Amino acid sequence: MSYIQDPNNSKKQIPNTSQIDILKRVGYAITPADGVITKRPTHVICNVEGTYAFAYESGSVSTYITGSVVEAAAGGIKLDINPVAWRQTDGAASAGTVGDVTFVYRRIA
Repeated sequence: MSYIQDPNNSKKQIPNTSQIDILKRVGYAITPADGVITKRPTHVICNVEGTYAFAYESGSVSTYITGSVVEAAAGGIKLDINPVAWRQTDGAASAGTVGDVTFVYRRIA
């Protein structure tokens, strides 16, 4: 990370955040499709009722680990996990729909 002179004190330096991508400065969320490998998130939110499994390595898509069961009235469930892909493993009619799971990326401190 680069630094610049602090505008309030010429004897100090502060991080030069203008050179950091805006998404890294503020954080963001995406809703990847079922089975699509993506960047490892800070945490995951399961938004829809169902049973979910997660892959933790890009080469392990065939070896998902069951991670969450969301009941109908539960609402979104936050999981402090860092997978690279997800899939819905129950027989729900809408199994694996974009928006069922949200990957959240925390801002860089």
